[in-house]
Amino acid sequence: MRKANIIISHLMIILFAVHVIFGSFLMLGVSHILLHSVAILFIILTVVHAVIGTILTIRTDITQNKAGVRYQKENSLFWTRRNSGFVALVLMIFHVIVFSKGSSLNGPPPFNTFGLITNLLMVAALAVHIVSNIKSLFIGSGIKRPKILTANIIFVLSVILLLATVAFISYYIWWKMQ
Repeated sequence: MRKANIIISHLMIILFAVHVIFGSFLMLGVSHILLHSVAILFIILTVVHAVIGTILTIRTDITQNKAGVRYQKENSLFWTRRNSGFVALVLMIFHVIVFSKGSSLNGPPPFNTFGLITNLLMVAALAVHIVSNIKSLFIGSGIKRPKILTANIIFVLSVILLLATVAFISYYIWWKMQ
C-alpha cells in the first residue's frame, strides 16, 4: 500500500504542477487552455491518496494505542503531515466548488472574498503538506541523496505556488473591478 501511495504521490506532483501552471495562466488571461481531464485525474488520485493515508494513519494510531505510548513530541512531523493533508483536502473541496460554478459556456466562475481566502489557505496548506512530505517521498522511492533533489523540488514547487497565489489575487482583483 505504501509503494502504491509513493507512485500516486509522484503522479500527483506532476499533475499538480500542470494544473497550477495552466490554471494560473487561465486566471491571468495569458492562456485559454483548460485541462479539465488533468483536474479530474488529479481529483481521483487525491481521493485515493487520502484513503491510503487515512488507512495508514489508523494503523499507526492503533499500534500506538496497543503500545500504550504516543510520543507526541517525536511524532509531531507525522501529525503535521496528516493534519496538513486533511486541511488541504477540505480546502481543495472548496476550490472545486468555487471553480465549478462557471463553465466555458457561461463565462468564468464568480470569484468572491470567500473564494480568495479559501484558495490562498489551500496554497498554504499544500505548501506545508508538500514540504513536510517531499524528503520522505524521495527516501521511500529509493532516491539516493534526497537532500539535493528535495531542495530543488521545493524551490520549483515554491515558484509554482507563488504563481498560483499571484493568479488568485489577480483573478480576485479582476472580479472586483467587474
